[in-house]
Amino acid sequence: MKILSVHSHSHDSTVTYIEGNDVKYILSSERLSRIKNDDGFPALAFKKLLFDCKINPSDIDKLVVVGRPFHREFYDFVYSRSLPFRKTKGKCLIKHKKPHIIFYNTLLSTGIPSFVFFSLIPKMKLLSKFHYMKKIEYVPHHFSHIASAYYCSGWNECITGCIEGEGFPETSSFFHVKDGKFELLTKTEMPHSVGRFYELVTAILGFHLLRHPGKITGLAAYGNPVPFYEKVKRLLWVAGTQIYFDYRFAFMVREILQEKNLMATFYSHKNYKPARNDPWKELPYFCDYKREDIAASFQKRLEDCLCEVVQKLARKTGLRKIALAGGVVANVRLNQRIHALSEIDEIYIHPGMGDMGLSLGAGLHVAAKNGHKPKRLENLYLGPEYSEKEILKELKSYDLKFTYEDNIERKGAELLSEGKIVARFHGRMEYGPRALGNRSILFQTTDKTVNNWLNKKLKRTEFMPFAPVTLSEFSEKCYKNIKGAEFTAKFMTITFECTDYMKKVSPSVVHVDGTARPQFLSREGNPSFYRILENYYKITGIPSLINTSFNMHEEPIVCSPDDAIRSFIESGIDYLAIEKFLIKKNR
Repeated sequence: MKILSVHSHSHDSTVTYIEGNDVKYILSSERLSRIKNDDGFPALAFKKLLFDCKINPSDIDKLVVVGRPFHREFYDFVYSRSLPFRKTKGKCLIKHKKPHIIFYNTLLSTGIPSFVFFSLIPKMKLLSKFHYMKKIEYVPHHFSHIASAYYCSGWNECITGCIEGEGFPETSSFFHVKDGKFELLTKTEMPHSVGRFYELVTAILGFHLLRHPGKITGLAAYGNPVPFYEKVKRLLWVAGTQIYFDYRFAFMVREILQEKNLMATFYSHKNYKPARNDPWKELPYFCDYKREDIAASFQKRLEDCLCEVVQKLARKTGLRKIALAGGVVANVRLNQRIHALSEIDEIYIHPGMGDMGLSLGAGLHVAAKNGHKPKRLENLYLGPEYSEKEILKELKSYDLKFTYEDNIERKGAELLSEGKIVARFHGRMEYGPRALGNRSILFQTTDKTVNNWLNKKLKRTEFMPFAPVTLSEFSEKCYKNIKGAEFTAKFMTITFECTDYMKKVSPSVVHVDGTARPQFLSREGNPSFYRILENYYKITGIPSLINTSFNMHEEPIVCSPDDAIRSFIESGIDYLAIEKFLIKKNR
């Protein structure tokens, strides 16, 4: 059976192609449009998939659409958006001098106009090409996350959960899954949302709601949660296995930010405007606290509440394995806390935990319904690849001098051992938000100052340190308490406490709290990338390298040779290894 799955309902629109039991191809719209978290209809990705996989629409046995049929999808969208306003009985929580502005912002915050024109209408145009409507199946947004976690974990029975901002209208849910049968354990719906809770602090501290929650996680390590924690406890709490969020306070903060022209609206990232001049100081609730302490308090409360829920569910079911998806589990410190629970032996975090993974989850669910047995997703190199002929054409168009290296892996290791920054473009692009060696920037892990100067070369501003890639045979020597998380650590989805050895030989990838977010690299996982690190270890005796995504600040990870060459020219990178072509930066 050939399945084409499409997600275009929210950010990170993506297409997936599944044939039989195998995931063949995944491509997110942002990689081609070059718009970070692109939420438009994935027309370019759709065409690229059909071309690369050499298939026609008539070849497809099932077209899977993330969401519901149009009338139901529109109703769900409006209903979930209106819940907070219904709870407040349509009243603003603070007075505003211009009521029409409140109405306008309310309309925009629901996202209904953009939803109709940029999601529903393009989706209808796509489906119009599939005249045989029996081939179309719909899988709801939130359940697609659940399916992506379960079907890619490789487990027959486990707790499976999704934790996100909003799933129309679910925000978090946990299931007991056995033999593909899903039994609901608990569910939370809008306006109560762990994701919105974390978006609140992201907005208060002046960051992009969608792109920068990870910076809050990094910032939290520098702070002390104690001074502010008691106040944060009032915003998020657990009763039984239900999670509750003080959405009234969130609306009040949104209105204050609007009045002070610090943010256009809290509930819609499309209308986000960067905050100015330390916005948290403008809010009486936060003004007496350092931003690091505020971040630490929100981070701790997030961990405490979700760990409490997971503990209760694990004790209730007796299950000791948990598979998770949803945007909130991009929080790698949270994942570490869950893994550390005495009730949990093994954890799996779906690599495309955000909306980038929806089309895959929906497609796998339909495949399972039609008799196919999903299997553990071992390989994430599922995007486009480019021939040497295509690469050579781009190199000549930029008039770049280059050499052709038969043993590019050995050469790359030598350059890295000499302290050079090497960007690597090889084979098929990775699926998910992490660069795993095929679209990566590499550097040695010994320089403690690298977080400052390398970020400047890449035109980035980060609180998080760079993440390491480590030879899998050295994982226990470098990290503590990894048992039960070795598989998910292949995809940089969890942090571990570093050993004294790791802190000594690779200080530049150890965060201020003593943790790191590694990629465990095996020979079978990526043979070419493994040879680079293996050769580097033979030269230096260090089994780790810095591995950060190959992109400039606020851009998606590079996809094509043109993307790679342009980013290389604009950055302070020393060398670009693009397949077997090696280009040295001409200063």
